Amino acid sequence: MSSIAYVTDEKMIEYHRLCGNRRINFWRLTSHKEFTNFHPGELLFFYTRPNNSRKKGFVGYAHYVSSQSMSLEAMWKKYGNANGYDTLAQMEEAIRKAAKDKPIPERMSCLQLEDVVFFLGPVYPEEVGLRISPKLESYYYLDQEDPATTVKILKVAEDVGIDIWSAPEISEPENIFRKDEIRHQLTLINKQIGKTAYTEKESAAANKLAKEYLKNNPGELIRGSRTDIIEIEDDQVKITVPFVSQSRNYALRKREFFGKLTLYKLQMKQRNLPVKHMEFQVLCNEDEEEIQRLTEYFNHE
Repeated sequence: MSSIAYVTDEKMIEYHRLCGNRRINFWRLTSHKEFTNFHPGELLFFYTRPNNSRKKGFVGYAHYVSSQSMSLEAMWKKYGNANGYDTLAQMEEAIRKAAKDKPIPERMSCLQLEDVVFFLGPVYPEEVGLRISPKLESYYYLDQEDPATTVKILKVAEDVGIDIWSAPEISEPENIFRKDEIRHQLTLINKQIGKTAYTEKESAAANKLAKEYLKNNPGELIRGSRTDIIEIEDDQVKITVPFVSQSRNYALRKREFFGKLTLYKLQMKQRNLPVKHMEFQVLCNEDEEEIQRLTEYFNHE
């Protein structure tokens, strides 16, 4: 799971905050559409100088949706003030300034973002053990050296506070933030637990069970996993895990399965996640009555 720090104009970010924009568009002077190793749903942190400060910090974030190449006029026609400016002339002036006297490109890369969350104050890189060059002009992959960096930023931001007044629906930013914290923490937990030592046949069967479940049920795969599914609703979390075994591996797979559930539960409690109710669900063949019964017992112990 990747997150990036994206150097942004403080005036534009403040405009989005004051307007309460929940979906926004960022432009890049390049016409290339894609980042490398950055996917829909991942987090783009706004990295800027808050309140004319000399230091840059993270003042909020949004979820990356997609990117496309567009002309200046098409960008304004599609997004309007979701570009961060009141008028096309203001946006054009900002782009000319960023281009440093070079002609405005015929087409630019547009980053569509949604579920914007702003912090009440900045989170500075040194607070989470980051060293970002002051000469950075574009973006920086946050988790490239430490996979826990995004979680560290979110934890500090939680202490700083979430700006609920900048959104039309007052409670929404807190809900978004809480879900993001849980998602990223579970990504780290899943990575620590490691993969089940499935045979090739068992692995294919587990992946199939997960895919079939997601076709007809809410939820999403935990990032980095092809089998474990998470569903977050308010302060409740349900984790769905496939159980697959060949007859000769049954006892081993059963120990691994309930070992995994135990580690999920212990790690989530140790990390003090904002979860009041945790539930586990097993995906298995209909004849696996013992595993289903033991999972129900595990949920109530």
